[in-house]
Amino acid sequence: MTWTTPSPSDSSSGFKFFRQLNTVEDLSWVASKTFITPGLAERFFQSDRLGDKLVRILALEKVLPVKEILESCEFFERIRKDLRSESVIDLCCGHGLVGLLFAIFERGTKQVVLIDSIESPSHRLLLKQVALIAPWIQDKVQFRKGTIDSFEPSAAAPSSIVSSHACGLLTDQCLETAIAIKGNVAVMPCCYPKSKGQASKALQFALGHELALDIDRTYRLEQSNYSVRWTSIPNPITPMNRVLVGRSQS
Repeated sequence: MTWTTPSPSDSSSGFKFFRQLNTVEDLSWVASKTFITPGLAERFFQSDRLGDKLVRILALEKVLPVKEILESCEFFERIRKDLRSESVIDLCCGHGLVGLLFAIFERGTKQVVLIDSIESPSHRLLLKQVALIAPWIQDKVQFRKGTIDSFEPSAAAPSSIVSSHACGLLTDQCLETAIAIKGNVAVMPCCYPKSKGQASKALQFALGHELALDIDRTYRLEQSNYSVRWTSIPNPITPMNRVLVGRSQS
């Protein structure tokens, strides 16, 4: 099995999308589940960079909580090079910001499909606000209501699969979907199931069930001809910050 330990630049100690936050002493607010406000946005995201403009435009209508914005952006920054493709599928997308970031920043991405069993109340407002600063996304993005099981992999190939905090075994379904279409994939797991995981009981006892499950996921990807690396987003945003990135070698 091959994976890399996160380097200091990848680890929970450093921000990569919003590098200005690396000089901020008090980061207690980055995990806030309250809506980002214009005052906070103007204080910490004041440059002319498109990323900072994105935060400010979302703050005007209080579209998403602080945590959701930072979580999505830092996740995206760590996976974007490995998942570059004409088509990106964001499974269990929630508000859909991760997929939208590919539409905004990856000009080679021609199609972004957002899939979830329900349409988040924030999704349409998010799309509207993002289009104000990145109008080129409007012809790229589509939302489909449905489960992972209802998704037709053959119609999506070749695509990259991305999923942030798909709960429990939904993360495994996202990985299986990627394997089925031989697409590159990145997941940030959460809500690790203690009773239904396939990982070795010995590893779960020795390492804890969360680490053991991600090791098992890595084995499954490698056995399906993927090269795999591990990284993480900054811990102050969320302790569920491990990221698994798989590149298909098929």
